[in-house]
Amino acid sequence: MKKTMLVCLVVAMMLSGCSSTNSASVSDNVQATKNTEMQSRNKYIMAGKVEANDQVNIASKISARVSEVLVDIGSNVNQGDTIIKLDTKDLQAQVDQAQAAVNTANATLTNATSSTRPEQIAVAQATLDNANKTYEVSKKNYERTKTLVEAEANTTQQLETAEQQLVAAESQQKSAQEQFDILKNGPTTTSVDVYKAQVEQAEAALKTAQTSLSNGIITSPISGVVNAKSINVGEMASPGATLASISNPNALCVNAYAPLDIVNQLKEGQDVVVKVSEVENVEFEGKITVINSKLNSQSRNILVKVSLLDPNSQLKPGMFAEVGLKE
Repeated sequence: MKKTMLVCLVVAMMLSGCSSTNSASVSDNVQATKNTEMQSRNKYIMAGKVEANDQVNIASKISARVSEVLVDIGSNVNQGDTIIKLDTKDLQAQVDQAQAAVNTANATLTNATSSTRPEQIAVAQATLDNANKTYEVSKKNYERTKTLVEAEANTTQQLETAEQQLVAAESQQKSAQEQFDILKNGPTTTSVDVYKAQVEQAEAALKTAQTSLSNGIITSPISGVVNAKSINVGEMASPGATLASISNPNALCVNAYAPLDIVNQLKEGQDVVVKVSEVENVEFEGKITVINSKLNSQSRNILVKVSLLDPNSQLKPGMFAEVGLKE
């Protein structure tokens, strides 16, 4: 009797399990049928490829040798992360030189605009007095030599020598007089403006050198994944040449082409559905962001850009996609 009851219990459990399995299978089939029916109701009118909507090519702004590469293909980076470092020893030397020029220009301006001490004026006065005496002696010597040459008592060469001495003495006298006037009366507005301009010029050169130095650190302008790298340590980076490419896999779009006769059914901001062959029985939400106004001369189609929502990260750039209108 006990054996009979045990057999009946086992049979009942097996029937119950089969019923549950069949119910789950039926449920899955119903859901798949619903998805298929939903897709069949939507009208697919465009096709294109899934692409990264946010992608940048990284290039250097200066010519320098690469000292360090911090990423490789497949590396995840955040906006602002350093990806490449260049050798900046020469650039640092230029910054140091430019900073020294700024310091010198500021010192000159400070000296020109600061008050003059009495000792400086006294020294300048003594220098001017000595220059005046030298000029007077040279002038008398020239006049005496000239008189003797006219009397044929001296040679013309002696007169030329005396003239040269007079010219030199006159130049020293004028220089001493100008220096004395500057110390006594202070610098003129014109001279101060010249010194200020020299400071501004030196500061501009310093800023340019600092900018070049900062360009030795190349950072990522976006967050994403490195999908290409074309530079290695020791190689020369040239301005404008692509060193790496970075794309954001979470910002995807479809560049589709619509026949001219259906463009009037579309508008920017319109919600659409997208399906790809690699992801079966799934429709993705999309939105038309751009409808190109220019007709493709070869295909006679219009480029339509569709942004995608992919919350489960199922889509990849390069997948073939179809775009449909919601029914």
